[in-house]
Amino acid sequence: MPVDGQGGEKLSLMERFYSILLDDAVERGLLRNDFYFLGDEALDSFKRMQGYEHSTDFPGTRLEQAYLILAEPERHVRNAIAEANGFTFGDQPQLPGGFVLFWGDGQEPGDRAVIRRYRPRSI
Repeated sequence: MPVDGQGGEKLSLMERFYSILLDDAVERGLLRNDFYFLGDEALDSFKRMQGYEHSTDFPGTRLEQAYLILAEPERHVRNAIAEANGFTFGDQPQLPGGFVLFWGDGQEPGDRAVIRRYRPRSI
């Protein structure tokens, strides 16, 4: 079952909350970890909920990382949809502004190029 499949967590609301906080911090020039600190435990928990490993890299300040993690689709769901359509995404997140180019059958790492154009909003 998806993380919020039984009506528990509200990932879309959490993602929106962090998006609003991030936008506000950027507009005010306050996007700093000492103002918006999230511990490793919180970020790791978000990563686990979305199916990512502890070592998966999300750029930016901790607030921005929280937003990006929650904005990602669950990794296993994303990969299942890709595999049902004959290709793979791999295990790295697909960040806003990025895309994946496929050629061949998309099954081998050399059959795809992941373009990550996301620039952290950190000041």
